[in-house]
Amino acid sequence: MKLMMNEPKRLTFLISAVILACIILTSCASTQHEWSHFKSNWFGLNRKITLYSADGRVIREWQGQYNLEVDSNTVRFIENGKAVHISGTFVIEEQ
Repeated sequence: MKLMMNEPKRLTFLISAVILACIILTSCASTQHEWSHFKSNWFGLNRKITLYSADGRVIREWQGQYNLEVDSNTVRFIENGKAVHISGTFVIEEQ
């Protein structure tokens, strides 16, 4: 009989511990970074990509929800069903 009375307390403690762990983990900057990275890989993020010339003039800008592949100084993404590859000086901003 005593074992049955402790079971609800154990369940309440377990649920509380899980909720507390979730709150702690989601408040960490590294966890938020990993979540952002996950969303980016699966769904893409709203971004603004600006390509600059050697003298600092804007050559072209893209805005939209993109899943990027970055490789050293090259970026690849899909725009309206077409692959776009850019290299050189560019800035990627999350919006």
